[in-house]
Amino acid sequence: MASELLHRDLGAHYREDNAEAYACNLDVQLGVFLANHLFLRLLESAGVTAVGSLGLSLGEWNHLVHIGAISFGDALLAVAERGAAYDAGPRGAMASVFPLTLDELEPVVAGIQGRGVLEVVNLNSPRQQVISGDTAAVEEAVRVLEDELGVQAVMIERQVPMHSSLFEPVGARFRQALERVPFQRPCLPYLPNRLAEFIPEPSSAELVDLLSSHVHKPVLWARSIDRVVRTWPDLTLVEVGPKAVLFNLLDRKWHRDVRKLHTDSSKDTAAQLAQVLQQLRG
Repeated sequence: MASELLHRDLGAHYREDNAEAYACNLDVQLGVFLANHLFLRLLESAGVTAVGSLGLSLGEWNHLVHIGAISFGDALLAVAERGAAYDAGPRGAMASVFPLTLDELEPVVAGIQGRGVLEVVNLNSPRQQVISGDTAAVEEAVRVLEDELGVQAVMIERQVPMHSSLFEPVGARFRQALERVPFQRPCLPYLPNRLAEFIPEPSSAELVDLLSSHVHKPVLWARSIDRVVRTWPDLTLVEVGPKAVLFNLLDRKWHRDVRKLHTDSSKDTAAQLAQVLQQLRG
């Protein structure tokens, strides 16, 4: 269906032996969005029903599909527009920082002078943050964090400075596409990255504002997780998508009593899915 909507053979493009499968951000976004959706559909086809959802950064689009705010097809086309806008935007870099609290990281970021824009853009957990901005500024911050503080800082992106103020023109371009999207009234609450608070019935105007500003504003993931845990104290969190990035953010010191599962495995995904289904039914 995605291949038909985009007039591309995505099966051929994303095969394992295609070294150019993720050469541009557009293809990264489409690939991750589709993988997330496929994992979700596999669980749903096995009878798993979620009372709610949320998604980090790009994953918010899978969240919107799940809650019924947009159809799969319209979301796919919007993600394609989003990826194209990212590829046309300014260049920069991003790095993840661990283990360091936001209060400890902010003085480091403020102390990087003369290297360009540098901002904390993903507040992923109490001890894991992401910085973004001009490449020289991010590289200098990584050096300071590693050499002077002994903190693990890993470059995770060397092309696009996502969620930083450098991407404000990208958000403006994407907004033009968002204003044409036929959003619908969702059947479940919306939890946007921008606010980390539920919006039961967002209007189309609210969705356009939140999703366009989301491009160049911080992701409040830790606060979002805290919010769903307060809402459903006995919840089970299931990461649907490639790898186990969100699963690993929930370390032993943060919501350690929350049951958490992930659907992907580097060894045997089918066996991992079967195990997850067994645990959910148990």
